[in-house]
Amino acid sequence: MSSLKQIYKTYIQAINDRNWALVISLVHPTVTWNQKPYPAEEYITLMTRATDPAPDLKFHIDILLAEDTDTAGEQIVSARLLIRGTPEKEFLGFRPTGKSVEVVEHVFYRFVEGRIKEVTTVIDMEGLREQMVDVPIFVR
Repeated sequence: MSSLKQIYKTYIQAINDRNWALVISLVHPTVTWNQKPYPAEEYITLMTRATDPAPDLKFHIDILLAEDTDTAGEQIVSARLLIRGTPEKEFLGFRPTGKSVEVVEHVFYRFVEGRIKEVTTVIDMEGLREQMVDVPIFVR
């Protein structure tokens, strides 16, 4: 189990280092992200949508759980990630404000044969909106 956690930590560090070749080596040739399959290279493109606009953006593991799921050798990793950075360009649909942001992401990974095969994720977009938009959302 600890080796699965170590693989995941290596994966997160590779994203933080923008070491996309290492990330690709840790995923299957096709990765299903939120129920849609992507070739590994396109999966990387999804990640760069967040990392390119905020060059200092880093993923920090807040909670990490790993477990075997069945006799077929599939394993599950679930994590609560804190994503911190200062967007310099449009970031997930929001214009930059010059301020740093912290976004929470809850994510589940299905590992098959020791590599990531499926990713299901939810990002706290409302929390991001509160940090990226200068005008209050609810005005009374």
